[in-house]
Amino acid sequence: MKKFVFYYISISAAAALLIVLLTIFSQSKINTVIWHDKLILSILIIGGCFFGYSLAFHPGWMKRHTKKIENNTSVKKSIKRKIEGHHPDCSKFEKHTILINDKKFCTGCLGLSLGCITAILLVIIYLNFNIIWSSAILYFFIFIGLIMIFLSYIETILPRKRSIFHIITNIVLVLGFLLVTISIFEITGNITYGLIGIILSVLWLDTRIQLSNWRHGLICSKCIEKCKMYQ
Repeated sequence: MKKFVFYYISISAAAALLIVLLTIFSQSKINTVIWHDKLILSILIIGGCFFGYSLAFHPGWMKRHTKKIENNTSVKKSIKRKIEGHHPDCSKFEKHTILINDKKFCTGCLGLSLGCITAILLVIIYLNFNIIWSSAILYFFIFIGLIMIFLSYIETILPRKRSIFHIITNIVLVLGFLLVTISIFEITGNITYGLIGIILSVLWLDTRIQLSNWRHGLICSKCIEKCKMYQ
């Protein structure tokens, strides 16, 4: 599992390098974007945010398509725990959830959902206002966006201490995707590069999920209980 996670991190780092190279060698001399391309990219980003939001709070509709696989793998687990906030009702995962109005929520999913909502609002503002940024500012946005993404990775693999901090880093993760995608589109003036930004954001999100799964498995492996929900 550790090698698998290392593979994901390596691919994500390569993707970050690709983004930097693309912006350096594909910068538009005109430094303008076509509004039609801007509209298409904004719609795709908003659609992706809605999709992510639906998975965060209602993952069941996606799991129905893999129900047979889950049923087969669950047979191996003779002891189960109650699931609350997408996590086992276990003291080891207490910091992975937060209680709101007597209901437990997964801090990671809550943060991603809030990040998606914030991103949608920012994209609407971006679409309706013709903001002109200098290349230096756009490169800075890409740098900050990549830093935000990798800081979220680091926080994910560290022992969980504060639920609120985990929520914030997941909000930041989505905003990092947005900064990178919009900035590379603005720098190149080409929607193709904006689409590449979206595709790489999906890769980075998947890496974040794999890191989370690895962390959950590590917690279970060190626990004396027999349920082993993540193994």
